[in-house]
Amino acid sequence: MRKQILAVALLLFGITFTSSLSAQQVAVESVEKAVKANGKYAILVQNPMHLMASVMTGAEYKSKDKAVQFEIVLIGQVVKDLADNKELESTIQSAEKSGIRLVVCEFAMNKLGVKKSQYHPSIYTTPNGFTYLFGLQELGFKTITL
Repeated sequence: MRKQILAVALLLFGITFTSSLSAQQVAVESVEKAVKANGKYAILVQNPMHLMASVMTGAEYKSKDKAVQFEIVLIGQVVKDLADNKELESTIQSAEKSGIRLVVCEFAMNKLGVKKSQYHPSIYTTPNGFTYLFGLQELGFKTITL
């Protein structure tokens, strides 16, 4: 009797363990396919590398469906880098070409001594990047912060 109970317990454990492994694989695929063709997404970034990665992600989403809304809100050091770093010009042009809105925090601009005239004409500004991100959330945007 003990051997039978042990065998049934091992069988149930094996089924449960195997099922959870395949469920995880399906879940990853399902999660990646859950990005909506007409979704609304925003990323809050603070450094140039995250800006470049965010623009590449947004461009990929927008290339699949132009109805996707994608915004990148910039705060912190990247606000100054965007004005000074000529290497970011191609990133700005890629964002503009893809239809990605770049929004810079004016509070950070003031703290870092940056003027709006130092930016590409396609860049928007907002008095407070956090408040802008909260507004996007209220409008139904899915947001992340890097």
